[in-house]
Amino acid sequence: MDNQLEIIVKDKIKQKGKITFAEFMDMALYYPELGYYQKENPFGEQGSFYTSVNASSSFGRSIASGFVQVFESTGIEQNICEMGAGSGYLAKDILDYYKQEFPEIYSNLSYLIIEKSEYLIERQKELLKEHTDAGKVKWTDFGNFTDFNGIFFSNELVDAFPVHRIINIDGEYKELYVINHNGKLQLYPDEISSPEIEEYMQQADIKLNNKQIGDINIDAVNWIKSLAAKISRGFVVTIDYGFEAGQLYSDFRVDGTVTCYFKHKQNNDFFERIGYQDITAFVDFSGLEIYGRKFGLEKLTFEPQWLFLIQCGILNEMEKAESDLQRTAIKSLIVPEGGFGTNFHVLVQTKDVEIPEDFVFNKSSFETFDMLSRIF
Repeated sequence: MDNQLEIIVKDKIKQKGKITFAEFMDMALYYPELGYYQKENPFGEQGSFYTSVNASSSFGRSIASGFVQVFESTGIEQNICEMGAGSGYLAKDILDYYKQEFPEIYSNLSYLIIEKSEYLIERQKELLKEHTDAGKVKWTDFGNFTDFNGIFFSNELVDAFPVHRIINIDGEYKELYVINHNGKLQLYPDEISSPEIEEYMQQADIKLNNKQIGDINIDAVNWIKSLAAKISRGFVVTIDYGFEAGQLYSDFRVDGTVTCYFKHKQNNDFFERIGYQDITAFVDFSGLEIYGRKFGLEKLTFEPQWLFLIQCGILNEMEKAESDLQRTAIKSLIVPEGGFGTNFHVLVQTKDVEIPEDFVFNKSSFETFDMLSRIF
């Protein structure tokens, strides 16, 4: 059977001559009714990949615990906004935690979800019905989201933003476009499509070696600019896999970081199974830091996910675990090697908030390792 989305992609290339990889990635993931995130549930066993949420409910419970400390120490309003809530299980774990452990916070809490996929919104509404009926959860779109006071967070959102692919060819930077050559989609180097890309590379001090590919996320820049204007007071917490620019564009990453996932198996066949597999790229957190600062978001901390979760209180979850299986699942979130701790990082940014000295995400390394020594 012909792949309908592949036909649409080729038609677009026929009209334009070539399209950027970002355009291709956007169509593959978000094209109405045919894009990967528009027609299937990509999460968990039945999807193409696992997330930290699938590993253990302690991920969401720990984040919720950390947010309690943020609310109590800063006095910001008890509002949470999650963008890209996916399966909805993270929202459920957080809301369940507050209902069970902190009923006072639960009674005051407003949980807002920004979601692009109609399919996922319907799934989320089914899963969160108990909390929706209690008046705790509402949905909106990013365009209508504004004047927010509270904690805005995302988990594995930015890695799904389309990227431009840049290559150094004998000292000259070119952009890799998608063309149709004899019926086959392939990459083709040509002039960089936008001055924004060149500005980004200068701002983040990105330098590529000869034949090295770098992935540039202009959508992330536009997102953080818009988000900064929509936050009146509070925190932006971005959880994702990626690094700051110095490490992300290291010499050894010759082929960039774009990759695909299909049925839990990684591949680099970008032009196969269009609309049926995930396409993703590591996040350049430096871009979020640089452009966030320009528009009013101050960097508080950038740290590995395992450290963030320990600061939030995941070791309490470990102590409460009722089986070895539960303990193993929690360990996968905080063991740097072999779990979710290797490439995952957390960027915390603030706007118009006074941060106390003993703030939850300012704990010293001594305190952190003291907590670890109690468990391991």
